[in-house]
Amino acid sequence: MVAMISNMKIPHKGNKQSLFIAFVVFVFLNMSFISPVFAEDPVFKGKNVVVSVGVVDVTYLMEHAPQAEVASNELKSKFLPQEKSLAESLEEIQELEKSLERSGSNIRISQKRFRERELRSKKRTRSRSLQDFREELRFARDSALDDVQKEVFQAIDDVRKQKGIDIVLQDYISASKRVDITASVLKHLVTKLEEQQQLKEKDSK
Repeated sequence: MVAMISNMKIPHKGNKQSLFIAFVVFVFLNMSFISPVFAEDPVFKGKNVVVSVGVVDVTYLMEHAPQAEVASNELKSKFLPQEKSLAESLEEIQELEKSLERSGSNIRISQKRFRERELRSKKRTRSRSLQDFREELRFARDSALDDVQKEVFQAIDDVRKQKGIDIVLQDYISASKRVDITASVLKHLVTKLEEQQQLKEKDSK
């Protein structure tokens, strides 16, 4: 069965990194500071520079982004004919096996050996086809996942700019809804897909 893109998970980064990021978030949210970089800039010299922070649940976005559903449907449509062909060849092999068992000693040895060779040949052919199918599907699925991930990351950056946020963190222990931009990013992804679909419809006319 064609694997769903939306079920792909983002690997966890580990406790040490999460603790470090939590510390960074604590510093950003609870302190105003003079950045050494800004301090050297005449525009910011002598001023406190507050860095705004946002957080986002990338795993949730990868699972619920409409782009992921579109990619999954495209994979299903592309590989469904091969999947059906493999299912049909399996049924054919199983039918040959049953026929050979039913024949038993009622057929000549030469005819029995011919059917056995035919059966082995069909099994080898299907085995190769199945292996090729799995490799092609895996490659296409990984490629589709990369494309969806790029769109999600681009949407995160778009929302970050729209909201005037300096930095967005993916890994965090806990955050208030005030700094969580996940819902905004998902809404942006939905809008972006709708715009792309409308543009395709116009081009097709």
